[in-house]
Amino acid sequence: MIKREPYRMLKAWLVENDISQSELADVLGTTPNYLNKKINGTGPDFRLSEVRKINTSLGIPINIFFNLKVPIKER
Repeated sequence: MIKREPYRMLKAWLVENDISQSELADVLGTTPNYLNKKINGTGPDFRLSEVRKINTSLGIPINIFFNLKVPIKER
């Protein structure tokens, strides 16, 4: 099973902007169940093409999808 950090900022943005996961799934042409797995870190990660589509269609900031924290040892 795939397990990674969930997209908490994406979840928060959807709630703040009154957009359901079903609406986002429609934009991506997938099921709400599959999208929920991606968002919660139990499914595959988002592809860059999906991030672009989400940004273009809904205006969700792209930085929500990227971890901008660089480990101290790599600075």
